Amino acid sequence: MTASTLKRGLSPRTIKTLIEAAEPGLWAHRHGLSLSISKAGSATWTFRYSASDGKRRLMTLETVTSNEPISAASLRALEHKAEGLRLKVKAGHDPLAERKAATGKPDRSQSRIETFEEAARRFIAQQSPHWKNEKHKAQWSATLEAYAYPTIGRKVPSGITTQDVLDVLRQKYKETTLWDGARETASRVRMRVETVLNAEFAINRDHPLQKDAWQNFRNPAQWKNHLQTIFKSNGKRTKTHFAAMDFKDVPIFVAELRCKADYSAKALLLTILCAVRSSETLNAEWSEINLENATWTIPAGRMKAGVEHRVPLPSAAIELLKSLHRIEGNPYVFPGAKRNRPLSNMAMIEMLRGMRDGLTVHGFRSAFRDWTAETTLHPDTIAEMALAHTIKDKTVAAYRRGDAFERRKELMQQWCDYISIVQSEYELKWRKYIA
Repeated sequence: MTASTLKRGLSPRTIKTLIEAAEPGLWAHRHGLSLSISKAGSATWTFRYSASDGKRRLMTLETVTSNEPISAASLRALEHKAEGLRLKVKAGHDPLAERKAATGKPDRSQSRIETFEEAARRFIAQQSPHWKNEKHKAQWSATLEAYAYPTIGRKVPSGITTQDVLDVLRQKYKETTLWDGARETASRVRMRVETVLNAEFAINRDHPLQKDAWQNFRNPAQWKNHLQTIFKSNGKRTKTHFAAMDFKDVPIFVAELRCKADYSAKALLLTILCAVRSSETLNAEWSEINLENATWTIPAGRMKAGVEHRVPLPSAAIELLKSLHRIEGNPYVFPGAKRNRPLSNMAMIEMLRGMRDGLTVHGFRSAFRDWTAETTLHPDTIAEMALAHTIKDKTVAAYRRGDAFERRKELMQQWCDYISIVQSEYELKWRKYIA
């Protein structure tokens, strides 16, 4: 083996070749790592070092097999682990002796690289005490065990790719795929995989022994501007062509909007709080508003679907409406410059353009829909009804003969709180509905 090879170490392809050849020997890598192949053909990663007594030690780290070739990402993680052991040796520790003293035998679990399944189970164990009910924990565990672990459970988190996530979402489900046959379940699985990977990234991105493995990390399970583009042709929430703000940015935008006093800003704020269309806000009349019952009833003639729509008014919307000045003889909540005419659509568009050029008012409905699907436990049907969308599934539509007003009332107040109050208060108040 040449000096340049030793400097670079063994490549994943070389490792695979050595394991398949099963040629006995000790193949040096880097950072004290060596690939050891026994006469029986078994391969293990070992760490070589000199203890403080001057004796050479050979510490087994993990077993590798030909049907589970090591990836570049997992190889880097293994190197980081070896580098950590080297630092311990330099500080006077004897890793092998300490391991034996602690367990009485070599402890492979502590030196083996953590898998996605292990990371996910650890995440659930750590976070579940903060969840309000056992049902939430059970849903997390059940969906990952059924749909994620069989496909990516044994993979290293930092090495999971977009294709791996697609394999999860497109796995066989009844006579079709999980994504096409159980969209809501697939969305929950995707969101949970994304959450676990984000947590792992947060833990390891600044860790001196792990940060290289997570360098340039982009979550392969991310929906916005990633998987969304792949599923655009059949994804419910990607049919719109309206430029939308990421729901994570809406709270900051709303805080800025509240600082403006003109009617166009207040009209835009009500539109966002109630997730209605701009035309429904601009043409709103005081006769439609019942502040006592916290209800805004939009007549069928003003609705896109031609059906009367009751909008549950969240607390911030009620506060906003109470602050508005009513003009005698003018029926409109947001009066325009012309007598007995509503505020113009252009006024709201110009307001948004001045704050965030390139976005559309309608895009806030998309942000609301993405927020509901990706961060809450509210069913898709409730979100669709909140947006006054026609439910295309005839079976579901027949079942939902009512307007689910009370369920929508909870959803709209949660949305209002998400964009209005501090994160810690929001999470405490709505934790039973947070995915």
